[in-house]
Amino acid sequence: MGSSIKWNDEVKIIISDVDETIADLYVSAEPEMIKRLETLLEEGKMLFLISGQSVQSIQKRIVNHIKKELRRQIIIGHCSGAEVWGFNKDGNLQVKPFYSLYENCFSTYQKKKWREIIKQLISEFKLKVFSTMPIKEFEKKAGDNPLAIMVEYRGPQITFEIVNGYKLSSEKINEIKKIIPKIGVINDLRIPILNRAEKLFKEAKLPITPRLAGVFALDFTIKGVSKTTSIKYVVKNDAILSEFDLTKELLNNPRNIEIWGDKFSKIRGGTDRYMSEALPKEVRSISFRKENPKEFPKGYNIVIWNGKKHLHKGLLEYLKTSSKI
Repeated sequence: MGSSIKWNDEVKIIISDVDETIADLYVSAEPEMIKRLETLLEEGKMLFLISGQSVQSIQKRIVNHIKKELRRQIIIGHCSGAEVWGFNKDGNLQVKPFYSLYENCFSTYQKKKWREIIKQLISEFKLKVFSTMPIKEFEKKAGDNPLAIMVEYRGPQITFEIVNGYKLSSEKINEIKKIIPKIGVINDLRIPILNRAEKLFKEAKLPITPRLAGVFALDFTIKGVSKTTSIKYVVKNDAILSEFDLTKELLNNPRNIEIWGDKFSKIRGGTDRYMSEALPKEVRSISFRKENPKEFPKGYNIVIWNGKKHLHKGLLEYLKTSSKI
């Protein structure tokens, strides 16, 4: 039963991951989820969506389904916090982000070189590239080919979704070694790609970090940027907080903030832990995935939802524990 985790009536700002927390990967949030998020926004709560996905993806799958008059209560930290965007009174994306590390820190040459290295990685590892799509659709098109991946260029981040290559059987490892004899010892295709990328970025003197993310993703992100970056920027910015009738003093109370995610593990590419690490340890973070709490950062108030359902369906189950929504 999930009854031991009670709804927090005091919460004023909800900081949430998107993929597998609010919606399944590359699909829109369910209508019931949208309805319950709208109720939270109508109560005046602020919803801070942070994801490795692009702002366009988050708009298409989540925000565009929400009533226009409520969107001003939403901000988006996309590409793991490289940029933070808000919405105007008409419900449209603001003309400029609150900040952009990508536009402020990268030259035209660096942007071009970054993409050249990505193409080199695809060539060296004989990867078969698909556009992003729901996983079931990808599986129909790509089968179980371990070298088939989805690639998305998100501006401040580039992502490989290595759906068939992150948990390789001995049969699949041998299959890859026949195609790439020098690949070495592998059981997760992301690791040799990550190691090669690190070397290429270092040689090119590009401030890019490849890192494991989600269940099977490999993100190429701006060095030093994480979900921590965007949260710290927002909670310390009086101008942004005032737009939502929030203050730094109000946020000193950990009950006024809550974090939703699905992967807080320090050893399994858990990028949601960076949300927890941006705030006081007393702030409650709820993981809607079955995780091992021993893998969480120590001392943080990270709890595992113990209802009957998990991931975005678990979040819906949690939302139903509130009499108001």
